[in-house]
Amino acid sequence: MSDRDKIIDKIKKCLALSASSNEHEAEAALRQAMKLMELHGITELDVLAAEAVEAAAKAGASMKPANWEAMLAAKIGDAFGCRVLFSCNYGRPGNWLFIGLDPAPEIAQYAFSTLLRQAKSARQAHIKGPLKRCKPATKTRRADLFSDGWVHSVTGKINTFAGTPEHDKAVSAFLAKKYPDRGSLKSRNRNAGRRLSDLEHGDYFSGRSQGKDAQLNHGVNGAPERQALGKL
Repeated sequence: MSDRDKIIDKIKKCLALSASSNEHEAEAALRQAMKLMELHGITELDVLAAEAVEAAAKAGASMKPANWEAMLAAKIGDAFGCRVLFSCNYGRPGNWLFIGLDPAPEIAQYAFSTLLRQAKSARQAHIKGPLKRCKPATKTRRADLFSDGWVHSVTGKINTFAGTPEHDKAVSAFLAKKYPDRGSLKSRNRNAGRRLSDLEHGDYFSGRSQGKDAQLNHGVNGAPERQALGKL
């Protein structure tokens, strides 16, 4: 913990005491908090943002992730009360950033990494099976439909695994401090505006069927089972 973090922690404790039913204690704590903030140039936004943390999960793309992967990240973020950002990493896989109150981001990162690995495995099996004779572009596009269905199918599992309330003020303050210039993510949807054939509808529903086999496991005392992560 940096010296600044320690000071912010002291300020937070003083602000907590300022809610005391003891009027004199509350006034003294508030004065101490205001003094520390003025002395060290710390704002209310700094204090609020310090309540939030972030956890990064490796993405499957460096610049523009597939729509199904972005949808998976968004659903996990919603379930855990986290805001989700995509961080570009030119030439290498980017990162999905889950931002919320501890321990939600870490568990969201675990859930995303675990499900992305399973989604990729199911996708490859579908490509090597029903799609093995397709042209490369068709193979990728139809595999996207399969992955869309897979992600839709695991939504219920994500919500059951989660159950963390959102703390939007702290998260918004964190984003304002650390990522003030963030933009809107444009994911890659290879099937946008297309009229799907029966075979393509079959890819989607096959993904929904196989997504039912996805697994997320709680470890001891509700902590994520880190041994289940592995490499993406």
